[in-house]
Amino acid sequence: MPPKSLHGIDRDVYQIIRKLEDDHERNNSDKDGSKPLKFTISGVYDSIKRSNSSLGRLKKRPLEDSIERVLRIRKEERKEEDEEEALEEASMDSPKPKERDYFMLNKQMTKSWDVPRNHLGTPPEASNICGTAPRVDTTAGSTTVERQPNGEARSKRRKYEKPKEDRTPPSDVSLLDLGGMDDAIRVLAESVTFPMRFPEICLENDLEATRGVLLHGPPGCGKTMLANAYAASLGVAYIPVSAPSLVAGMSGESEKKIRELYDEAKSLAPCLIFIDEIDAIMGKRENAQREMEKRIVAQMLTCMDDLAPQKLGGKFVVTLAATNRPDSIDPALRRAGRFNREISLGIPNEASREAILRKMLCNSKVSSDFDYKLIAKRTPGFVGADLKDVVSVAKNEMVRATMSELAYAGSEEMDLDPELDVDLEPNVNPDQNISPGLRLHLSIMSAPTEAVSKDKLMLTMEHMLSAIEKVQPSSKREGFTTIPDTTWAHIGALHDVRKQLMLSIVKPIQSPERFINKGLEAPSGVLLWGPPGCGKTLLAKAVANESKANFISVKGPELLNKYVGESERSVRQVFSRARSSAPCILFFDELDALVPRRDGSGSDASARVVNQLLTELDGINSRLGVYVVGATNRPDMIDPAILRPGRLGTNIFVDLPDADGRVDILKTRMRRLLPSYTDHDTLEAVARDPRCTGFSGADIDNLHVAAGQAAVERADVSGPDVLTPEDWEAALRKIKPSVSLGHSTKFRELKDLGWD
Repeated sequence: MPPKSLHGIDRDVYQIIRKLEDDHERNNSDKDGSKPLKFTISGVYDSIKRSNSSLGRLKKRPLEDSIERVLRIRKEERKEEDEEEALEEASMDSPKPKERDYFMLNKQMTKSWDVPRNHLGTPPEASNICGTAPRVDTTAGSTTVERQPNGEARSKRRKYEKPKEDRTPPSDVSLLDLGGMDDAIRVLAESVTFPMRFPEICLENDLEATRGVLLHGPPGCGKTMLANAYAASLGVAYIPVSAPSLVAGMSGESEKKIRELYDEAKSLAPCLIFIDEIDAIMGKRENAQREMEKRIVAQMLTCMDDLAPQKLGGKFVVTLAATNRPDSIDPALRRAGRFNREISLGIPNEASREAILRKMLCNSKVSSDFDYKLIAKRTPGFVGADLKDVVSVAKNEMVRATMSELAYAGSEEMDLDPELDVDLEPNVNPDQNISPGLRLHLSIMSAPTEAVSKDKLMLTMEHMLSAIEKVQPSSKREGFTTIPDTTWAHIGALHDVRKQLMLSIVKPIQSPERFINKGLEAPSGVLLWGPPGCGKTLLAKAVANESKANFISVKGPELLNKYVGESERSVRQVFSRARSSAPCILFFDELDALVPRRDGSGSDASARVVNQLLTELDGINSRLGVYVVGATNRPDMIDPAILRPGRLGTNIFVDLPDADGRVDILKTRMRRLLPSYTDHDTLEAVARDPRCTGFSGADIDNLHVAAGQAAVERADVSGPDVLTPEDWEAALRKIKPSVSLGHSTKFRELKDLGWD
């Protein structure tokens, strides 16, 4: 039989070459020690052209390539046959027990299985191949099947069997290495550890064990590490697999891989399977582009349904899966009986970050003033991978300081100035200029080993705080959350508004226990309203910076979508992101566009968005740690249900600044952007000018821009290149208030009606 790996032309050519070999063997059977004929490509090609009409019609080059491949395969097969014969001859030399009569009878019977080939005939082309005249042997007992001395056929070559993979749990990680995951470990202990440890009790009491646990959360939060550490602690067979590795190109191969995965798990039960990035192959079937994707999901559902412990002899097979996008997984996988337990590993809060840092630095030497709580407070939005990066950068800073000491010590020993570019090796010209980097390298190479001691390598708060500034959290890179750079120093005036925001948001975040002791648990929502340009958005950013909380800014219109249900889904996703990043300030700018009044004149879509936002604000999904701040210029257009206590119940009016407020805003801006400007008398005169009446904070910023442009234009002609009173006068003649008198009067009337 031709090898199974041969197909098409190669298979037909293989049959012809074997037939020619058999004919040559029969013709030379009377010669002792005859060996199989070694054919040439041209000889076989000529023979096929003369005797095989179907193959003879093929082009020469493809046919010769096929002949070459088959001859190479036959050469390898003959080599293996020779090795087997040598082993058999060696075994025949050893004494054997006398065979019984029924063995002799079996041997006689096997001779009758030989098939004579004389009816096939010998092609005359064989003489052209080997160069000798063919001999036709009509002996009925001739055969081409090589057999062992006992008459049985020789054993075929065994296929290469892939070695079995090691399915023992990992040993380089432990649950003791994890910090801030107590809730997740507790869920795994209840749903997986107990059934695995006491299977008989579960079966006797008809307790349904969890078949699947879905771990989801942002990248870097520790899903894969948790799965590996849990498998190491559990101590059962562990099969980790990446979801894309289960996809194959051939039709049906992907489903076969999934079946083989679960068949292996059943044979190793009790067993734990871990599928990483499961969303890559288990997406929603209604969104699938190919039928193969639907079949893969269906095969996974079937395999998970077939994991009943009654079928496995009372043993359990549990599937752990990890993903960053749980909403993209097919809903059929997330029902009871499959992935019926889900563990959300969100962005760690302050306490969790402190626990993670303590685990990471438990084997490192830190200074006596090392403050884990302060570092945890300075790293909001950082996941476990980000904290690991912070520690790595801090240790690099520590080593860099040690290297600088080595460079300085090496320069002092040679009576050289460490600031000069000098060479520390004798084979280099001292007059040659050496770059600082090369000088540092040479200093390290020339320093003795005992120059660096473990006592010098100590991690300090300076190293950690410097590293925090250099590491950007992954949540910020992916558009999740960030802490604004705006501080109270960027804001002038608005002192009463600041005080209300401090009581509503900043202090509950900084000292939550003081409010919990007084029964104030639920975070309050704040609505900032007033004329445009008065600093509502700036205030929200400053509050987030002051409290060191994450900040998510949402423009009202950007959540709206023309497709049914998409706007509501966007609102849910925003609140989900905020909960995973708690403490978090969720800022809705232009809130009136998102939640207009439901008076019947609007569309059903806008009413559904309002209902969804009301549901989220009511805390049906726990709004603990999420502080909502809204801003609008049209408070009378917002649905009244949003403004009741418990939602956005604190309304703060941000009015146009008075004369003192304008002075404070202008001086604050100049101190921040132009510290060298010291003519504060001019600034006060400008801000109190009657022409500035009705100016908002944005108008004052624009006034400074106009004065700067006037100074540049004047300096091009003549005069000093600095801001002068003449430049401010030119700006006052040019800039007008952006908020009209009637518009500002309307806001004050709303305030008098009880909006504040």
